[in-house]
Amino acid sequence: MASLCLNSLPVPPSSHPRKPTETSLPSSYPSLLLDNNNNNNNHSALKPIVVSGDPPTFVSAPGRRILAVGDLHGDLKQARSALEMAGVLSSDGQDLWTGGETVLVQLGDILDRGEDEIAILSLLRSLDKQAKAKGGAVFQVNGNHETMNVEGDFRYVESGGFDECNDFLEYINGSEDDWEETFTAWADVSERWKENRTMSKIYWGPWNLLKDRGRRESLPDRSSLGRWASCT
Repeated sequence: MASLCLNSLPVPPSSHPRKPTETSLPSSYPSLLLDNNNNNNNHSALKPIVVSGDPPTFVSAPGRRILAVGDLHGDLKQARSALEMAGVLSSDGQDLWTGGETVLVQLGDILDRGEDEIAILSLLRSLDKQAKAKGGAVFQVNGNHETMNVEGDFRYVESGGFDECNDFLEYINGSEDDWEETFTAWADVSERWKENRTMSKIYWGPWNLLKDRGRRESLPDRSSLGRWASCT
């Protein structure tokens, strides 16, 4: 399991030090301190977020609010609800970052027990891009369920999780956009794909048993999901 330490202290020395790297915040974006009313305060500039390791193993985010969220387990609706309650996601359905310079850390276990695993990965990727433009950031840590999927242990995978994999593959194969745009858009369109799949099952009835079996057998190894989670 990967580990991530967030602290406002300098990176501690080690016998094999790695050169810290700053997050890819736009060079033209000024580092500003947000007050309680979300107004910019030009009198006090925040230090940049510093990341050590690839993948990150230590992050220094001085002066910023740090928010941690744990097991989301493929439930996109509850994931959005939690992020809205935390004040980092808009409540208008537009999936906009509202956390300003907040640093969000997702503590793993996005996979298994739900039907929206890739959609949550897509949402977090989109929020990370938006957050960096505002001086914040989103980091993901692999949990034991990501590790299990990488190792081919699918005991806790819901049938809807397999269906989402198949839908996503069809979606990216038919997309004319680049990978980044296609991936970040999945959170917005996945619900429509799920609704279409449900309607298809209702229409075809028992014939879907044979159809679904063929689709499942054609799916690539789900271990790629664990790798996506570690790369986003």
